[in-house]
Amino acid sequence: MKGLKLVRVLCRFYVAGMLTAFFSMGLRAQSTVFNLGSITVEAESGETSQGQGGGNTTVISRKSIKTHKVVDLSEVIADELVEASMVRKSGYGNEVGLRGFTKSNLRFTSDGTLVEGSCGSRKDPPLSHINMISVGEMQINEGPFDVAVPGALGGSVNVKTKDPQKGFHGETQLKYGSFDFMSLGGFLTGGNDIIQGLFGYNFSRSGQYKDGSGNPLTSFNQSYTEAGKAKDAFSKHDFWGKINFDMSDKQRLTVTSSYGAGKDILSPRTGMDIKQEKTFMNKIEYAHSNLGSMSELLSLSAYYNRIEHYPYGEYRSGVVNTRRIEALSGITGAKVENKTMTSFAGLTCGIDFYYRSWDGKLFSRETGEVMNPNLFPDVGEVDFGGYIKADRDIGLLSITAGLRGDMFKSKAGGSLIDSLSITQTNEVTEIFPGGNIFLKYYALENITLFGGAGVSTRTPTAVERYTQQGSTFYGNPDLKSARNHEADLGLEVTPLKRIKIKGKGFYSYITDYIYQTTVPAKTWTNIDVYIAGGDFTVAVEPVKGLTLNGAVSCQTGRKIDTLSDNNDKDLAEIPPLKSRVDISWNRNDLSLSVEWTHSESDTSIDSPAGERRLDGWDVFNLKIGYRFTEEKNFFSFMKGTALNLGINNVFNKTYAVSNSYEYDPTDVGGNNVSVVNEPGRFIYGSLTYSF
Repeated sequence: MKGLKLVRVLCRFYVAGMLTAFFSMGLRAQSTVFNLGSITVEAESGETSQGQGGGNTTVISRKSIKTHKVVDLSEVIADELVEASMVRKSGYGNEVGLRGFTKSNLRFTSDGTLVEGSCGSRKDPPLSHINMISVGEMQINEGPFDVAVPGALGGSVNVKTKDPQKGFHGETQLKYGSFDFMSLGGFLTGGNDIIQGLFGYNFSRSGQYKDGSGNPLTSFNQSYTEAGKAKDAFSKHDFWGKINFDMSDKQRLTVTSSYGAGKDILSPRTGMDIKQEKTFMNKIEYAHSNLGSMSELLSLSAYYNRIEHYPYGEYRSGVVNTRRIEALSGITGAKVENKTMTSFAGLTCGIDFYYRSWDGKLFSRETGEVMNPNLFPDVGEVDFGGYIKADRDIGLLSITAGLRGDMFKSKAGGSLIDSLSITQTNEVTEIFPGGNIFLKYYALENITLFGGAGVSTRTPTAVERYTQQGSTFYGNPDLKSARNHEADLGLEVTPLKRIKIKGKGFYSYITDYIYQTTVPAKTWTNIDVYIAGGDFTVAVEPVKGLTLNGAVSCQTGRKIDTLSDNNDKDLAEIPPLKSRVDISWNRNDLSLSVEWTHSESDTSIDSPAGERRLDGWDVFNLKIGYRFTEEKNFFSFMKGTALNLGINNVFNKTYAVSNSYEYDPTDVGGNNVSVVNEPGRFIYGSLTYSF
């Protein structure tokens, strides 16, 4: 215990000391900027790569995204990154994890605006509200190394939507696959030097998939009625648009808006399904470049994102059959950011604000009577934050550093009758600082060392603090915010021109980690924990166009504190060792890929918290794609068309990738959620036409 406390103190002093040293230096800055653990999924350019200069940036082209069968961004991230995991919830709306951090321990944004679902049991995780065909770029930041994002304890994911183009362009895409899966959509974009617009639409649906043993989706929860067992898995409509107004060479106004509507989404992991779900996301941004000597780029933005979520028990047996929930969540936010280059450093300064309202009521599905008006009791959350980031090069050393401060307040407007056994408090105000520093040293032409340390904070969610499900299940208003003290270290080597090797590791000491407990009832508490791990990748290109990639990732998580109802030291939600090997060929518009993914058995589990042992698994996937681009091609009339075919889980294995930790607020007793197996053999194809 004393040793771990010492690590925490040393981490804080390291960050503070390095930041002080950095900001006290007066050498001229250069323009190199990098973020630890940043992965960028780009829209138009490039094949998969490991970034430039030995950094932590992986670039995945939009062409690669199109080869995936899914409409769920969490599956793309889990497939592409060996250090990423996925919590399977249904055919759609799954959760992503990064290096042992998942759910609210990660922060999700779209075009820089905060995105949060409104379901207490997270049947609608943030990424489920963003349609994959609208993605222009996806940035995944691992660790506490982005001070511009509030509340990112273990990392953040930012999805940037497509930008409009001049002229007239468009794209249509049709995907079809096993289990009656279908997705059809596209967009049109065009404009002139003054105004450019983009408008798109996508429809997707799927029947229930079956696992490798032939078990349908509804079989993973025994509460389904016969009518429920006959339902499709989901259907969803998405609309989005973006308009740029170029008022001058230096000024731009951008308006972005999207709307999504899901219907009859089966969610066997939890106690209720989703009758309907609506997503409204709106943003306006003004940017002015070269405003003066102290401003190379000034941006002002405001946004409003709203989620309407309507779970119901119509296709479940028992008392839940007579119930439904209305959960509404809205986030209003704004940001002012200024970037400038000084003789001291490249500086980015910003202030941001958001207010989140969140309310949930339980109704009788048959009579419409309000049965619990305070299930999620009209919670309001407000955060005021400010940050400064600086970057500079000093010879072969690149340095990035940042500081952030937040004032956060949450208050429940409804009654907290069930939480009275803990406290009568329904209002909390907190002030917390954070910061990081990251160093990158080009030791030799082919060797790069990198590492850093940071401190970040995430506040308890409204579910964890204020849920009022009954006398045996409720939130804990006295929860403290979790603090991550993390150190990272890595090395990238290119021993030969066509060989690249990279390894990185991390250690996170987290104070007041938010964890579930049964004392004094089913609720949440704070404990100190640590998560540590790393990943190792090798990329070899023996001949041009042929690439061999190997990767392995492993994390471990342990409780430092002992719970009165749980003496298991294993931390929940820590994925087992995962490795991947793939061989790909990409030449002359033809691409082929064979992939093998392996997972060890999930044996380091927190059984008292509800987790169970999961067997290890090996899965093989195949992909083939062709782009018709050459005029001289026999099929010249198909120029602009791309065809992709694939088989996931070639040998039809039965396996599960996620465990069963976490209480379910949509279940009458707040029981732990169910384990849902992955789909069996899935054959799919997509046809895309661009002009």
